[in-house]
Amino acid sequence: MSAECDRIRADAPGLAALLPDDPELVSATSHARGCPGCERALREAGRLQVLLAELEPEPLPAGALERVSREVRNARRRESWRRLGGSVGAVCISALIFVGFARTRAQSPADWALAAAMWALALVVALAASRKPLLATVIAVAASGTAAALSGGAGPLVPSIGLECVATELASAAVVVLAAWLVARGGATSPARSALVVAAAAGALAGDAALQVTCAAHAYTPHLLAFHVGGVLLAVAVASVVTRAPRTASA
Repeated sequence: MSAECDRIRADAPGLAALLPDDPELVSATSHARGCPGCERALREAGRLQVLLAELEPEPLPAGALERVSREVRNARRRESWRRLGGSVGAVCISALIFVGFARTRAQSPADWALAAAMWALALVVALAASRKPLLATVIAVAASGTAAALSGGAGPLVPSIGLECVATELASAAVVVLAAWLVARGGATSPARSALVVAAAAGALAGDAALQVTCAAHAYTPHLLAFHVGGVLLAVAVASVVTRAPRTASA
């Protein structure tokens, strides 16, 4: 199921309340023609609107529906920006925490420059969570792999340090996912599963960036591939499983 499906099914009640010629409703309806699940979600939301209309309330003042439709759109935009702000803020906080409390830090300017580039990409990934989730996830994994290729060289696997590295990336991913979820709690719609998976990827990449200047084995390619890149992949996999579980249970 695509990110577009996640969004339409989560927002179906709000979409059904829009005016028939509203661009968002037109786009969702067009998508639903080739997607049975989204078509069913919109149809059920439309039935609810019909039931509400059959209650025969007092006629609304002129322009009331347009004002409500505008408020729905504005509310959804505010929620989207609030979620983005929460994820971006969490990426920054996570990086500062893991670097600030590290026992040792790299002295090489090249390591700090590479870490800064990874943090910047983590922010890009967080910003792209709702619009391009698959691309954003690929960018996170590719960025981690590229950093390993640029900074790594021959050396041991160092599993004793590696377990701590994986734990750091998973903890960073959890911070960003938790922030995205907490920010979305007060909204009218739930965040798409794919957006939470991307939040985990962004958080793990931020953790990987912190490890670039705090990990004692960050110069060893086997260690980087197994525990740094592997940690990003593991965070994405765990987030995919965890966010899918409630839907499976409810079904």
